[in-house]
Amino acid sequence: MSRMAAQGLARAVSIVLHPFVVFAALTLLATWMLDREALPRVVAGLGVAIGAVWVFVWQRVSSGRWGTVDASRPHERPLLYAVVLVVVVGLWAWLGMASPLARGVAAAGTMLALAGLLNRWIKLSLHMASLAFAGAAAWPLSPWLGAASLALLPLLGWSRLHLRRHAWPEVVGGTVLGALAGMATW
Repeated sequence: MSRMAAQGLARAVSIVLHPFVVFAALTLLATWMLDREALPRVVAGLGVAIGAVWVFVWQRVSSGRWGTVDASRPHERPLLYAVVLVVVVGLWAWLGMASPLARGVAAAGTMLALAGLLNRWIKLSLHMASLAFAGAAAWPLSPWLGAASLALLPLLGWSRLHLRRHAWPEVVGGTVLGALAGMATW
């Protein structure tokens, strides 16, 4: 495979397995399996949450404050973590503590808070964390989808390394954090 083809594949994998996509898919799966009646409410909350974060990210990139939509430089991440955590708390409140999804949203928020705290020392891969989280959290709902998500981790890890967004410790650390947080939803 040529360097350009590998670069294109790495970008495609990174986009298809972006945390927004992964968390949206997991949330829809969990809603479908646990509380179908809440689907319109969950879709609305998820749309607002992802839209709010995306508008923030797009503003940072289009103003030149960030180099990529991934907030790839460590100094870009603290503000991203703060915005995402506010949005996750809002989504958690919107869904309600009695929602079957509340534990998953709380676990994802805790995972992001820990990654934010660790950012001072290591820029954990949120791509890897979100996919590992989704694989572990989806396992009890659909072992096949959980296994498929986990099977994609090496490809995504290659992508993040190939694009030079992360180093090995960041990829492995993100994976471990995500898997542990995902298991907390069981």
